Amino acid sequence: MAALLSIGEFSRMTHVSVKALRHYHDLGLLCPARIDPGSGYRFYATAQAPTAQLIRRFRDLGMPLDQVKVVLTATDPTVREEVIAGHLRSMERQLEQTRTAVASLRQLLEGGGSPALDVAFRTLAGASALLVSARVAWDEAFQWLPDTLADLRRELGSDSDLRAGPDGAVYSAEFFESHIGEVTAFIPLSASAGHSCPIGAEGPVAVAVHRGSLGELDRTYTALGSFVAERGLGSRERTAIRENYLVSRFDTDDEQALVTELCWPVLSTRGQKES
Repeated sequence: MAALLSIGEFSRMTHVSVKALRHYHDLGLLCPARIDPGSGYRFYATAQAPTAQLIRRFRDLGMPLDQVKVVLTATDPTVREEVIAGHLRSMERQLEQTRTAVASLRQLLEGGGSPALDVAFRTLAGASALLVSARVAWDEAFQWLPDTLADLRRELGSDSDLRAGPDGAVYSAEFFESHIGEVTAFIPLSASAGHSCPIGAEGPVAVAVHRGSLGELDRTYTALGSFVAERGLGSRERTAIRENYLVSRFDTDDEQALVTELCWPVLSTRGQKES
């Protein structure tokens, strides 16, 4: 019979903590070779060490445990390679976001203020859309929005005549103030679509275009919000803010090529030239 190791011995040998090994067992990711029926102690075979080390390395790369399980249990090598490749692409995006954040931090530390803006004025009319609204936490929104827009795109299909504009989202005031609140993802529809769900966020707005990473979008928010406040145009109501994704991640993998239109509600566009 092959020699078995206690969970502590196996932990020391593989550099995987006892707590992690117990968690992997609970998930069915790495089950002990034997569990003592009386004491409940877990014992591992030396042959299981490579699996433990694989899990540790995938975790060091930030791969979620559900994806690790797919990699370890996949019988089709293509499936395994697709999961690994997908995670590597995600890591590359995170690296690019980190580089962007570092560049932004340096610029702010060196006294770089908000970007110069060309502000236009517009009145958003009522329009129908294919949409989904949900109460979303701040940290979840960055995954919820693209996933939801992808679902809406699949629902719309390939008939471009039904689309009346770019993808967009409406963010409630509560979302910004409490970092949890209602967010609406939408695709505007033409009248021929026969759809009646209103987008909302109608009325006069100041509009600015942000070019580049969404990680830098807060700087455009600051610049546009300051523009509105300094001219006494701001609404005292807790109004929603709308973003239109003129060039989105569905169009390009280059973060710097993204183009986002930011629509900030104002009291009125009277005396302002509308675009």
